[in-house]
Amino acid sequence: MMKYPYGRKLSKNAVEAVRFVAKVGSMERETWYDLFAHGTLRWKQMQLQHLVDRKVFKYNTSKHGHDAVVIDSFGVELVQSMKWQHVHTVYPHEIQHDVTAGAGVWKLEKAGLCQKWMTEREMKMQKSASFKLSLSDRESKYPDIVFRLQGKSSTPIVAIEYEKTSKTNWRYNKAIKAYSDSYDFGFVFFIVENNGIEKTINKAMQYIRDGKLNSRIGFISVEDWKENPLTAEIRGFKNTKSLSELAFKI
Repeated sequence: MMKYPYGRKLSKNAVEAVRFVAKVGSMERETWYDLFAHGTLRWKQMQLQHLVDRKVFKYNTSKHGHDAVVIDSFGVELVQSMKWQHVHTVYPHEIQHDVTAGAGVWKLEKAGLCQKWMTEREMKMQKSASFKLSLSDRESKYPDIVFRLQGKSSTPIVAIEYEKTSKTNWRYNKAIKAYSDSYDFGFVFFIVENNGIEKTINKAMQYIRDGKLNSRIGFISVEDWKENPLTAEIRGFKNTKSLSELAFKI
């Protein structure tokens, strides 16, 4: 059990928040309220400030990340004592992207639908050969998140890509081709900010023309993902409306 230097144990929610930030790189204040804190809003605020005062977390000093925390010095000691890995702090303009993707998969884990998950930053830090997608001879990428979906009789690997802003047709063509060439993933889900991004990815799917892959790609709106990733509607799937339903069927 994690303890402060003066011997008092950290609460379970504080330990879980440390693990989340170690994996994702940061945590927005709203994520603390939603996933880890308990009680009234004032008590939630006091709990977070307590962790900041004890140097478990510190506030991001950037104007773009002022409402987020990252691991502080004592938090690093806690991570090392648990033999966890600690990813590098995300750039301020990437905080919302990474935290949104991570918070959804965290909810899946707590609901028993996700056995294990890794963020892009974790895979990069480990220089993992697994799950690496080749975009060209010199360029490669990892999915934003990879997790193992807990089904009734199987546990396929799922790739999550959160598309917060639209990329070029050429970029999506390369990404879909990379997934087509990979044998690592049972399913690929794109969390999309708007319908325009979904249409552009669909064009890439038609351009690459991998019917087997296309049948394993689904789209989820970011609003539904934030509200409840278990029941969020999956567009593009036949006879499967959500991740919870998919897990029940496989």
